[in-house]
Amino acid sequence: MPVYRLLGLIAIVAIVAQIPAIHHWMIWDRADIEAGQWWRIVTGNLTHTNVPHLVMNLAAFAALTVLHRRYYNARSLVMMMWCMMVAIGIVMFWSPFSWYAGLSGVLHGLFVWGVIRDIQNKVPLGWMLLVGVSAKLAYEAYAGGDSMTAQLIDAGVAYQAHLAGAAVGLLFALTTKKPD
Repeated sequence: MPVYRLLGLIAIVAIVAQIPAIHHWMIWDRADIEAGQWWRIVTGNLTHTNVPHLVMNLAAFAALTVLHRRYYNARSLVMMMWCMMVAIGIVMFWSPFSWYAGLSGVLHGLFVWGVIRDIQNKVPLGWMLLVGVSAKLAYEAYAGGDSMTAQLIDAGVAYQAHLAGAAVGLLFALTTKKPD
């Protein structure tokens, strides 16, 4: 499957996940997960709090696809995103949130992975982008997330998800074969 089709499929699933009846069964909800609904650990990443949240995440997803398209391989992208979603879903148990929604943790992971690939391929802006995302993550961990974003998405910014996704992206970039 071509990468753009895979990314389009993920976008369609995220849009369909906004349908209230479906959203109810997919969102990351601590109580429901503890009651045995384990799929929510992964599917919560595909749900969003509102339309602006969905649009913002899909726009970032499209931008990352364009920015790092030469590094993507559909098979490795599926594995990487799956691992990010699982890691994020588990890490959220150590957060104060009782529910979580959004693709931003995965987006942070894909961004870090792509930036490390840029550095490995000697792309001049790679190091600057890595410093920028590191500063953003550190600021969010210190300040608890951006208040304007929280207001826009009508929820707290789950910086824990951003850190977990970034850590998985870094791990994948450092342990998998670099593209030629």
